Amino acid sequence: MLVGGNHTGKSTVIRHLFYVFGCETRSMGKSWDYGVHAALDFELGHSSYRILRTGDLFSLWSDNQIIWATRSKGLLRDKLSELFDFILPLTARSTGVQLARPSLYFLPFYIDQDGSWEAGWNTFLSLNEFQQWQKPAIELALDIRSSEYWKTHSELLEQRRSGELLAQEHSILKRAKDNLTSMFPRQPWFVDGIAFRRELRDLEGSATELAKQQDHLRIELTEVTTSIDVLKTQLKMLDDALQDHEQDMVFLDEQRASDELICPTCGTHHATSFHQRLLLDAEADELRQMKAKMKTSLLSEEKRFHEAKNSLKKVDVKIAELDALLTIKKNGLTLRDIVDRAGNERAHFAFDTQEAHLNQSIGANFSLQRGLEEKLKSLNNPSRGKEIRATFNSFYAQFAKELEVPPTLETRTGEVQLRPKEGGSGGPRAILAYYFALSHTAIRFSDGFIPPLVIDSPHPKAQDEVNRPLVTEFIVNNAVEGQQVIVGLEEAPPDSVSLSSSHDLQVDLTEKFRLLRKDEYGYVGNVLYRQILEAQQTKRLETP
Repeated sequence: MLVGGNHTGKSTVIRHLFYVFGCETRSMGKSWDYGVHAALDFELGHSSYRILRTGDLFSLWSDNQIIWATRSKGLLRDKLSELFDFILPLTARSTGVQLARPSLYFLPFYIDQDGSWEAGWNTFLSLNEFQQWQKPAIELALDIRSSEYWKTHSELLEQRRSGELLAQEHSILKRAKDNLTSMFPRQPWFVDGIAFRRELRDLEGSATELAKQQDHLRIELTEVTTSIDVLKTQLKMLDDALQDHEQDMVFLDEQRASDELICPTCGTHHATSFHQRLLLDAEADELRQMKAKMKTSLLSEEKRFHEAKNSLKKVDVKIAELDALLTIKKNGLTLRDIVDRAGNERAHFAFDTQEAHLNQSIGANFSLQRGLEEKLKSLNNPSRGKEIRATFNSFYAQFAKELEVPPTLETRTGEVQLRPKEGGSGGPRAILAYYFALSHTAIRFSDGFIPPLVIDSPHPKAQDEVNRPLVTEFIVNNAVEGQQVIVGLEEAPPDSVSLSSSHDLQVDLTEKFRLLRKDEYGYVGNVLYRQILEAQQTKRLETP
């Protein structure tokens, strides 16, 4: 239990518990040092660990030995997912399916002072990186559906998207094939044509070689033209992005100084620190460098285009010299008839071959979808899910009654990820009942590692002298056995609250804007300085 008035560091300590794991926490405030080195000792099962964060460098330690270190948040996500056995594949808005970040592991068990006491899930920043993450994250925490279920669910979504693309490709191919049949129907030509082609074998060899050269050059022209179009489109996108950046910077300059900025378009909260502005400028520099490289590539592709076009003209001249021979008739057929009909046949054959391959891919995709649907069905246990939801709702009703929430919030229905929605002083008490119901339900049903329940400032929205001790007593009396509870209070707990257990600890914070005192620098330095240096020097990201 952290006890202290405003600006004594309660929220700073609490947010650093998640900051060390790479979570995008809310602002610490302008008066706190953003260059801090942070370390956290924690236990998983029977193993003890320390995670150390130094700027963008993360390292994991056990028994005073480094296990891995990385500056990549993607690799950090993968290693922590493995460590916590938290496997939750989600669909990112920009990169497709990938593992959820550590923030979604902690989110069901952390009430942030500024982002968690309302109806929305705003505990951490950048949560909308993923699409529809709320239901999978909360159901996984309660073990309504397992990691394997959500992994299979993501695979099924990917296969369905692939199936839609294959169907679109088949539709385009069918229209093209129908157009070919309409314009150039198949006609027999083999009997007279074969006799004629024996006499013109040498001519056919020359024509075939020229046709190959012509096809190659046309393909090259098509590829180069496409590349030029793509480069021009990308340059236009870069110009638009740079223009948007300039407008964003103008918008930022017009805003009043604050720790956070709310996007007028999507409502997302963003940090407005000097460091963040430097990052925006760095992004603009990267865009300008990319634009210069693309301009160089565009010049190179345009040169290729002119060279290929000139070569194609030379081949066309040679082909024209053969055209005069195409009017020679024999047995009622001209050479042009034979060449045209053979070409039509090759085109029909190519379409038939491509359609056969496409049908095979569609069939394989359909089989994969059916297999994943069957697997998903086997992983889903409706009766267990119903039992967990009922238990969760029962816990919520019990806790809501103890916290004396308004009558409209005493019970709940619907999906478990739906939080209580009501303003006034009763709303936060309903939110507290909701989080405690999550913890109690998760402990009862989940076999995974359950994070501590962390509560920052549980007396928001002017809780009166009756409700403040009520809330504090509720937190202490309803702590889940086996789950650590960390709470930050503005005032000492009432006399009715007794921290008698050997595991209970109250830390009083008395100095404003200072957590680590000068007389503690030496001890902390001796403990962490060597590890900071070793983490900075290591190039490993591995498990011993």
